[in-house]
Amino acid sequence: MNELVLYLLQSGISLTLLYGVYWIFLRKDTFFLVNRTFLVASVMFSLLFPLLQLKWIFPAEVTSTYYVVLDAVTVNATKIETTFAKNLTAMQVLLVVYLTGIAIFTIRFIFQLMQLAFLVYKNGISKHEGLRIVFIDSNYSPFSFFNLIFINRKEINQQNIKEIITHEQVHIRQNHSADLILLEIMTIVQWFNPFVWFYRTSLKSVHEFLADQGVLLKGYNPVNYQNLLIGQYMGIQVNDLTNNFNHSLLKKRITMMTKSKSNYFAKLKVLLVTPVAFFLVVAFTVSPVVKTVAQVDKQTQKVEAKSQSPQDGDQNELFTVVENMPKFPGGEEARAKFFAENIKYPEAARKAGVQGTCYVTFVIEADGSTSNVKVLRGIGGGCDEEAVRVIQSMPKWEPGTQRGKAVRVQFNMPVKFSLGEGDKKVIEGYEIKPGTLPPPPPPPSQQPDKK
Repeated sequence: MNELVLYLLQSGISLTLLYGVYWIFLRKDTFFLVNRTFLVASVMFSLLFPLLQLKWIFPAEVTSTYYVVLDAVTVNATKIETTFAKNLTAMQVLLVVYLTGIAIFTIRFIFQLMQLAFLVYKNGISKHEGLRIVFIDSNYSPFSFFNLIFINRKEINQQNIKEIITHEQVHIRQNHSADLILLEIMTIVQWFNPFVWFYRTSLKSVHEFLADQGVLLKGYNPVNYQNLLIGQYMGIQVNDLTNNFNHSLLKKRITMMTKSKSNYFAKLKVLLVTPVAFFLVVAFTVSPVVKTVAQVDKQTQKVEAKSQSPQDGDQNELFTVVENMPKFPGGEEARAKFFAENIKYPEAARKAGVQGTCYVTFVIEADGSTSNVKVLRGIGGGCDEEAVRVIQSMPKWEPGTQRGKAVRVQFNMPVKFSLGEGDKKVIEGYEIKPGTLPPPPPPPSQQPDKK
């Protein structure tokens, strides 16, 4: 779960930063092919980069203090509560929501493919002047998908049909449909990220700029072609997997067709901005794996840590963060059940009204056993000893691993002892809360006469 969250976070940061660079520096230029390459590379980079372990980028030593603190166990005099069970439920809810979104957008993607397949199955593929054309009866605007062109039968004899076909041929020749499939994959993975939808709009617009540019380079009259775009504007778009002739942002497309070519400075800007943008993404998203060697200062009961890039060392090295963290047998719910069944509120502490949180540190050895159980901060009354006793009695964990090798991993764990309202005591008619003393008796002058 942690790995998934980290991946989505790094991927989202990458998408955001790179799109920001495109929006600020590149979107107004007429280097449409460069813009398309930048957007597609940004999507691919954001999908794949977080999966890579680029430790060689930052080989320098990293110094930090980091501790893995397990969720607290709350011990009452009458029952055991485990806050991490509630946290686990929240994480499960988020995971269900995320997976539900993935399922919805995956079904949407499959439905769009089936919709196109149905059009092909229903109408068949015709060969026309070396092109693979699907003639349809529905009022769809002309569109293409990979090497297929979909055109309404009534439009094949129109005067401007050559411009339409030339437009769709550019989409086919430059393989724009592959970009749209990539966008669908990114949408499935990052459906909750608004920048995914910005990418969709921008990349499809760039596709249309390229297709319009290709038509004009063939020598067709710009004014007639722009009038054709206006005439086709009301056609229906079949779905998001297709490059439609009447793609929206018509005004912007016409502006781009009449805009003068970007100058030398714009070319230089592209050469400078692109590598800097990707370097910034690496700097913001890469998080080198660190090894933390922890020691307990017995006098101050503070944990001091010194971290460095992980290297293969002896078996006594102590980690706090590893690639695969140790796991309690059966998971967090099993850990909650274990403490609920084994830990007890010490009677002496209950009678004395002792309550609070003690912090215990322990090590899960390479064989999964528990060792070095120590109290970092205690509350007395036998509570510290009880927390240590139960932690020492834990069954063997599934050991943590670093680079495929089982290693020793340290955890810190808070154990909270709390007395509830039901544990109040009544002494000689006075109600006392745990940890308080009864009020002093009234002075003799105010005591009632005994007769």
